[in-house]
Formats: sequence, C-alpha cells, structure tokens
Amino acid sequence: MWKVLICDDEALTRRGLTKMVSRCRTDMEVVAVAAQGEEACEKIETLRPSIVLMDINMPLVSGLEIIERYHEDPRLRFVIISGYSDFAYAQKACRYHVVDYLLKPVSEEQLLAVLDRCAVLLQQQITTSRIVVPQHQDRSMITQVLQEIEQHVTDSDFSLNQLSNQFHVSASYLSRIIKEEVHCTFSELINEKRLTQARTLLLSEPPLLMWEIAEQCGFTSQHYFCRVFKNRFGLTPQQYRQLMKEENSGNKPKSA
Repeated sequence: MWKVLICDDEALTRRGLTKMVSRCRTDMEVVAVAAQGEEACEKIETLRPSIVLMDINMPLVSGLEIIERYHEDPRLRFVIISGYSDFAYAQKACRYHVVDYLLKPVSEEQLLAVLDRCAVLLQQQITTSRIVVPQHQDRSMITQVLQEIEQHVTDSDFSLNQLSNQFHVSASYLSRIIKEEVHCTFSELINEKRLTQARTLLLSEPPLLMWEIAEQCGFTSQHYFCRVFKNRFGLTPQQYRQLMKEENSGNKPKSA
C-alpha cells in the first residue's frame, strides 16, 4: 500500500483530493493532510509517505522549498498541484524531478494518470534497490521479461507481440502480468526508460541533434519523442536542455 500525503492550505481541496485518491487507486492510502509548510515537513519526516501532492503556495514554508528539501529522497515522489500556470515554476519542478505539475481544478482522470506514473517510478526504485517485491505466481518468467525489456528498450521495433512470442504466451496475458508487477502498461514502462536515457543524452557534449537522441533512445520519430517528453516533463527537450545548461553554468565556480 503506497502512502499519500496531501499538502494544501485549502480545506476543500484537501477533502476533494483525498476522496479522489481513494477512488483512483485501491493500493494507495491518504495517511495524512497538511495545511502549512512546516506541518508538511513534520508529516514527511514521521510518516514517510511515498507520494506527496503539494500545493506551491503553502503558508510559512512554500511547496517548492519543501520539494527542494526532500527531492533527493529516492523513496519519495512529488506532484505539484497549483492554481498558477507559471513557466518559472515548471522549470523548478523539472529541476527537482517532480513527477507532474497539475493545475487546479484537478480532474479525476488527471490524478489517476499521475498516480499511475508515480507507482511506476516507485516500483522501478524498488527493483533497482533490490528490495523484495510481492511474489508473482510465475516469478521466473516475469523476471526474464523485465530483463528482456531492459536489454531491448532502445530498439524501436521492440513490441509486446514480439515479447509474447518469445515467451510463448498471449500478448494480453503478458500485458497483465507486467502491469501487476510494475503497475503500468508495457508501453508506459518502455517510454519511461527511454525518457530517462533521453535526459542524459540531452546533456551530452557535443550536443546531439533531436533526431539522433530520438533514434538512440528507441523512439520511432523525433516528433513522437518531443511530444512524449513534453507530456512527461512539461518542457520540450530543447527547453530542458537549455534549463540544465543554465543550471550547470550557474553551479560552476567562478575563476579568480
């Protein structure tokens, strides 16, 4: 059961999000709510939630300050929920690897999509950290399937049908056990892994062209890569590259 913390200074928003979370995911539970920044920090420290739905404009300590304080914790995923559409906020959110930036009022469909994405990232962290995960009735096969996905993630022709033929099972069965294991679909898992690699390649020197990055990561086209990237991070690949370039430049020590 994933623990969810809701941080917002509006009581109506807190109640609404709490109800939506319970309807969206049966494997997620709102363990607490916070109306102020310091209260949010205290609950993060004591309750150790996995997902935090964070309003930017929290009293005393802002949402972005809280995210900056805890964003390096690999067991924690932040989602910004704000009434303000501001590019500067989106830039900072991307810098702190916020899962998504949702504008109020948040629909149940939007919340479900972002909670699904959080579950994917958290499950990947568990797998990477070699933490024991719930046992599947066919553990040997699902382990091999995930290994195959990891090995072929940059192959644009790699497909669920190809994978199902390799393991002599139906595509629908394979799709189901993948979702049971990592809480996302085959295509969502593939795209998440490709986007992780794309973020690294965007910072390579000399700079790679967008079509080169798309090709190396396994996307079928530059257009599709750019669309998936912006949907995931709220910035185009070029905007992300420029943001990280400015950030890295600002962190370099000045010469005497």
